[in-house]
Amino acid sequence: MLATKTRTQSVAHLGESALIEQIKFWLGPVNPPSPQGIGDDCAVSVALKEGNQLTTTDAINYGYHFDDSMNPENVGAKLIKRNVSDIAAMGGTPESAVLALLCSSDVSIDWLKGFFLGIRDTCERYSISLVGGDISTLKATSFSAVLTLNGYAEEPKLRTSSRVGDFIYTTGTLGGSILGKHYQFEPRLSEGQWLAKSPECHAMMDLSDGLGKDLNALLPENTMADLFLDQIPVSEAAKKLAHTSGLEELEHAFCDGEDYELLFTMDAQTDKTEFEKSWQNKFPNTQLTCIGSIQNTGVEKGPYLDAKTGKPIPWVYGFEHLKT
Repeated sequence: MLATKTRTQSVAHLGESALIEQIKFWLGPVNPPSPQGIGDDCAVSVALKEGNQLTTTDAINYGYHFDDSMNPENVGAKLIKRNVSDIAAMGGTPESAVLALLCSSDVSIDWLKGFFLGIRDTCERYSISLVGGDISTLKATSFSAVLTLNGYAEEPKLRTSSRVGDFIYTTGTLGGSILGKHYQFEPRLSEGQWLAKSPECHAMMDLSDGLGKDLNALLPENTMADLFLDQIPVSEAAKKLAHTSGLEELEHAFCDGEDYELLFTMDAQTDKTEFEKSWQNKFPNTQLTCIGSIQNTGVEKGPYLDAKTGKPIPWVYGFEHLKT
């Protein structure tokens, strides 16, 4: 469990200085020696590799992004992977990170150890160094962690470069992440790096708040998304939820969020057959689906339309922070 009633088993027993030393021990090889790692006012970065620097930040909060049903290793892994997914969406490579830890004094040392071991294992998998951070106190039974991740990309792929006529693609399947995918996903890092090298790929982002909300960010002004509803890759989890939620499977696929898939556009002149064959050869275990195209409206940005009927699609929402 996150919190413990026994002081000798909580972080209150250690205090900040001893906790930092313990964190350095838990992180092991992913935390380089000072000044490249924890121990000074700032981490001294290594020389930037050729390309453009990328910086992203994401958080996990107890009661929102995880609860007591998740083991701490998975919580730590999710924090890293959420950030890696952002780097993947730019076609980049992650490098180093800093972590702000905000927790109450009753948080279990054993739980926190598991959290950092999850961070350590995931950082090792993606060759990330965790080089520093901060610790701050929260009220009882509270925990948050904020990671800032740096990386680089030769040619970052942006959200804002789509064009009229572009095909719209997504990786994987969508919806129902609450049944496990929200922490069991794998960021599409290699796929994003491969797409970033393709001039036919015009724009890219990751799906974190849901297709219904996120797709709007890829649409240029005076355009709309013409979608093939029968091609939307609905996950088995979304279908399972639809049996009890009262919502349609497609609404779950559009609106649930935390899919962490890539959403991207390809030039209208792309040979779809050849592109999809190349994808299958390169990424045989990553599903790829063309779900529609971008069309001109002649007016302000339009809605999502059903390509078969021409009718607006109602699922244009996703996860909203701070919404009451």
